[in-house]
Amino acid sequence: MTLQFTDLIQTDYERVLVAHEELSGFNSIVAIHNTRRGPALGGCRYYEYVSHDDQLEDVLKLSKAMTYKNSLAGLNYGGGKATINSKIPKNQLYELFGQVLNHLDGTYITAGDIGMIDSDLVQLKKYSPHVCSTKGKDSGQSTAYGIYQAMKGYFEFKNNSPSLNEKKILIKGYGKVGSRLANFCREEGALIEVIDFEQNKPLVEKDGYKFLKNYKDTSFNEINIFSPCATGGDLNTEFINFHKSKKINCVLGAANNQLANSDIEKQLFDLGIDYCPDYCVNAGGVIILALRSSIKEDLEYHDPQADAQLTGIKDQLKKILQLSKDKNQLSTISSNELAEEGFRQ
Repeated sequence: MTLQFTDLIQTDYERVLVAHEELSGFNSIVAIHNTRRGPALGGCRYYEYVSHDDQLEDVLKLSKAMTYKNSLAGLNYGGGKATINSKIPKNQLYELFGQVLNHLDGTYITAGDIGMIDSDLVQLKKYSPHVCSTKGKDSGQSTAYGIYQAMKGYFEFKNNSPSLNEKKILIKGYGKVGSRLANFCREEGALIEVIDFEQNKPLVEKDGYKFLKNYKDTSFNEINIFSPCATGGDLNTEFINFHKSKKINCVLGAANNQLANSDIEKQLFDLGIDYCPDYCVNAGGVIILALRSSIKEDLEYHDPQADAQLTGIKDQLKKILQLSKDKNQLSTISSNELAEEGFRQ
């Protein structure tokens, strides 16, 4: 099978490569946004896109976001992302996508994402070295630990104390990040309630947390932190209306793309709700992947090198919150400014 490569010209992107193999129907787009800090690092998304334009729009947006995330996390990596149209069966894509990675010659390093899990990366490594380590535990543990550290940073900024003791935290999503985050917070004395699907109620209650079907079921009169750890878009009109009945101080969670639209953050700001940008606080996953690629393949969050970098998330968040306070501006504007300092110098 012979791959055909085509480079697309996109303003502000270093390289956008389309790879196509006609017989199998394999189609991949890799976008490298910026490599001033180092080779581009970002996941590969295996997804059934409706059209080429949809696929291109997705990979461009995601690769740019990785530049900002990696810069803000202080990693020596730039931002990139790959997409593969899932019309091709997985067992046919490993060798072909390996050829794509080799064609890029180390300027892009891939990792897991939607539709691409560790077992896929193991297969992919047979055809290319430009794949993140699959050794060690899943990155959800490090993501949760980074969120926990960010919470400590938030309370330190607001209260001059990082303590979570007696803080009321409402977590939405009890998956590999939300469940571990709940445990980190409970160990420090936080009060936890969890929103999730009914099917997860037995697990949530078995672990000792109050299960909620939706926001209105909470027993908290005031919520110190709402932590969205499921899919994106949770910060929407429904959430704004919920705040009117239950005071919410802060949003700080692991989910990507939490803001349902561009107007929501301004509404949160006007209501006095502190929004902690997702790509800052959920960077624990990419941090551990980067460290496993550069230091030790099976590094875990509690190892000294990892702990130091993950703990740094709280300091970066405090910088963002202080800048927003000083300039009276949205936190995403502040986080973007700080990230850009890291890759536009």
